Amino acid sequence: MKNTKLFPFERNKYFYGKLLSVDDFELEQDYMNNKRRMLNRYLNGCGVVAGLYVVGLDEQTISVEAGIALDATGRELVMDVPVVKKLSMLDGFGACLSGRDRPYIYLCLEYGETETDRVHNVTKNARPERDGEDVDYNKIREGCRLYLTDREPELENMSPSALYEDVKTVYWKDGVRICQIMPRYVRSGNHTELRVTVENLGRKTISFSYDLILTCLLHENQAKLRVSFDEMLVERTGSYELVYRLDTTESANVEGTLAIDPDTVRLSVSGQKTEERFEGRQTVRIGREEEKAEMVRSYYRAAMENIAESGSRQPIYLARIFFVEAGDTYIIERIDNVPFRQYVKNGYLETALDQMMMRELKAGERAGSTGGRRQGGGGGKEEAPGIAVSKGTAVIPLAAAAQRGERFFSDEIIHGLGLGRVAIVLGTQRDEENLVTYGSSEVFEKEGVEAEVAARLDVDKGSFVIGARLLSPTQEGRLVVHWTAVRDMRDAVQEKSDKRIYITPGILELHVRESHYLEAVCENMLEKAVRWSVKDQAGTVDARGYYTAPNVPGVYEVVAQSVAFPEVRASIFVVVRDYDA
Repeated sequence: MKNTKLFPFERNKYFYGKLLSVDDFELEQDYMNNKRRMLNRYLNGCGVVAGLYVVGLDEQTISVEAGIALDATGRELVMDVPVVKKLSMLDGFGACLSGRDRPYIYLCLEYGETETDRVHNVTKNARPERDGEDVDYNKIREGCRLYLTDREPELENMSPSALYEDVKTVYWKDGVRICQIMPRYVRSGNHTELRVTVENLGRKTISFSYDLILTCLLHENQAKLRVSFDEMLVERTGSYELVYRLDTTESANVEGTLAIDPDTVRLSVSGQKTEERFEGRQTVRIGREEEKAEMVRSYYRAAMENIAESGSRQPIYLARIFFVEAGDTYIIERIDNVPFRQYVKNGYLETALDQMMMRELKAGERAGSTGGRRQGGGGGKEEAPGIAVSKGTAVIPLAAAAQRGERFFSDEIIHGLGLGRVAIVLGTQRDEENLVTYGSSEVFEKEGVEAEVAARLDVDKGSFVIGARLLSPTQEGRLVVHWTAVRDMRDAVQEKSDKRIYITPGILELHVRESHYLEAVCENMLEKAVRWSVKDQAGTVDARGYYTAPNVPGVYEVVAQSVAFPEVRASIFVVVRDYDA
């Protein structure tokens, strides 16, 4: 189980009279183990499956709940009982303290096994490493190992977001890290965002600027983008995000690039200029299809070896633990569980989430079509002519002794107004009071939780997430936010008319009786299922889009029709030739 190479597969061939040795039995185990690990890796991924929640019991002690995880090689990491440990008793604690340049360390989980059940060995010299011993171990107990590290993970190899985002660290030194985050796929003629994240965990303030040279991308109609930041001009939180809008050209099936101009890099630490080098070059695929379709296609084109090797040596990052040193001791400030979102969602949970989303969307469509009023479940919806309104309440849990500048987020909320754009209004409520503040909480008297709130809308899922940033420290354990979502139903009609299907390839040429797979790409539709057909019975096509040409040359039409929206359809013409004629 310690090997990371799963292929090739070999299994025993049994026959009458075969003499079995230790190697034969080990081959039998390896075959079954490696097959199971392969399925775990390729079908499920890696991360926490259930449990393994980390909580602080006191200022120096943590508890890890029982649970199960899958590592990057497909091995099961099972912790069958909770584990209570002082940080100082965990492996790696001493190494993390030496040369520490950030206020946190990571709690990691990896596979481990031990030999148990000592027995007598009649062949003393069978194993060279135990030459002369007459004992051996009868069993191997599988388990897992907890340890601490200050090593940052390779995000591109572990996070699901790596499938659609490219994260590039352009500078990292002395507790200062600057990263650029770009989508991997963008539609031509559309716009996207470049996010620059800045993390300064030191005590000195920083400022920097540099130019990005753009190819097939534009910023304010220019092929150049100036990135600049000055920590003295913003509220000091240690973590910042800069967002820049980029427009793509009308060119399709090309690579857009962002490259740092090294001659333009400027960095100052506490007002003192320093000579440092920023490095970074990113590419984005610009195509005519929607980003999700490009991501799926790229994933299935990836080589098997790339998936197997991706993050093969990375542990499971269970928690980010913030603590401060106090003389010869330490105090745990807070714990962030699974900071890099390493989760494995099973089919049961995914089905439940899909059903809940579809229920909310259908309820929203029914209420919007009847113009009636719906209430229940902590939220309600009411409509006026041309306008749909949905209301609800979200409770955002806060960490104990939360500090100014810390950010907290709600779970994903389905607003029930369907897919597309909506306006969201947020108000914060004092606990046990009927007072709700809309706008800045600093205008009124400072009582309760002081925070600024914002909502990030996902137009493709009909949902949003509420984020809160504290304006002052608080001992409160939660923040109550009232939300109101408003939608102009005239926009919904327009969005409904924007649904379309197109088939790839656009034109197809085949030999008689030759076959080819067709792909239907659905835009602005949650339900992607299509129904295939051939006009005039000219050939056959199955439910997967696998078309077989007839034995008569000619030009034939193949149609793809949406199951959810029958009025939306597309077709292509297939040219069938008899090359032998």
